[in-house]
Amino acid sequence: MFWKRIIIAAIFIPILIFLILKGGFFFLGLVCAIIAVGLIEFYHGVQQNKFHVPLREIILGLCIPVSVYFQGETILPFVVTVVIFIIFFWELFKLQTSQTQVNIALSLGGILYVSYLFSYIVILRKIPLVGDKLVITVLFATWMGDTGAYAVGKIWGKHRMLSTYSPHKSVEGFLGAVSFSLVAMLVSRLWFSFSLIHTLVLGIFMGFGGEMGDFFESMLKRGLRIKDFGKILPGHGGILDRFDSLFFTVPIFFYYLKYFVRLEELFKC
Repeated sequence: MFWKRIIIAAIFIPILIFLILKGGFFFLGLVCAIIAVGLIEFYHGVQQNKFHVPLREIILGLCIPVSVYFQGETILPFVVTVVIFIIFFWELFKLQTSQTQVNIALSLGGILYVSYLFSYIVILRKIPLVGDKLVITVLFATWMGDTGAYAVGKIWGKHRMLSTYSPHKSVEGFLGAVSFSLVAMLVSRLWFSFSLIHTLVLGIFMGFGGEMGDFFESMLKRGLRIKDFGKILPGHGGILDRFDSLFFTVPIFFYYLKYFVRLEELFKC
């Protein structure tokens, strides 16, 4: 398992960094691919034995990152509202009442969880001059947190944390995630001129947010009684199993920058 993780990371990370640095349609294509596969995994997990490709949800889900790529953050309320109305009207004109509320909840839930939250990475990448560094930073801090949670929890984990959702999660692993994310944010000062206080706060937020994203996905999997959402990444599981932390950390990172960090700080790097 460990060596599978290392091999997949060694193959995947350079490709990821290349597409982040290229930006433009290359990066948008990467994000759309991750969202599309994530939505397939989500609805496959929900339906289990009734697998089908959720074309409606994929199309609606991809409208969000594509819209923000061309129009920016300001388009988000509009496009999400349109998606909601399309789902509502779709169910309304089916002229059926059986499972209506379940269909609406699942359609909206999957799109908001996978597509809406992850689309903030497109907004980050579109920030002039520093977008590529911002994306690399949030990935670095998040995945370092994941590594810290796994390593520290495996070696020293004794006190269970939210064991209702996962018997393997521990307080020590949680602290390891926050510590490793803090270290990652401190390292990021090599290419960013964040003040020390912003660096420390973001490190804590990245570790905490990443763990909450992991717990949230564990809650979903426990409710669905599945081990992983997919198998596309050997040693990691599926796209949702690998990117679950980022669904939480990317919006947190973006809004912290938006409301608490002056743009001039970013442009000093």
